[in-house]
Amino acid sequence: MLEFLLAGIPLLLLLMMIIQLSLLWIDKGTVDAAAHFAARKLARTARINFESARQEAFNEAWQTCLNRPGGSLASVAMTTLDVTRDCERKTDRAAAGDALCVRLTHGVELIVPWVDRILFLLSPGPKTSIGNRYYLMLQSTRWVTVE
Repeated sequence: MLEFLLAGIPLLLLLMMIIQLSLLWIDKGTVDAAAHFAARKLARTARINFESARQEAFNEAWQTCLNRPGGSLASVAMTTLDVTRDCERKTDRAAAGDALCVRLTHGVELIVPWVDRILFLLSPGPKTSIGNRYYLMLQSTRWVTVE
């Protein structure tokens, strides 16, 4: 009986780790897709009205992140969309043919018990904790040429 408990606890923890990593993999794919859709929407209308195009792109990314499996208003509130010329300098206008860097950052909650704390401590990227909830900030970058 003791052997079962000694072997069962690490196996349970391993199983829970696999579940959480699978959920993170799905979330990363959603963030990549949201960044792609936002960049595409920005490229179409950025030269006409840059601020409006940026807001539309953010709304597109926001909706995609909200409708992902496990999406919530709390995690969507930690969504940012940065539009820069070289991934460093912000820009407020664009002309046809300009290359823009669109970086989407989205907070994803770690929801599997026990494993959330372990992954939060081991994660090298941006992260935040609010109360007893742990969030990893997943990022995706897309380059887009303004049409």
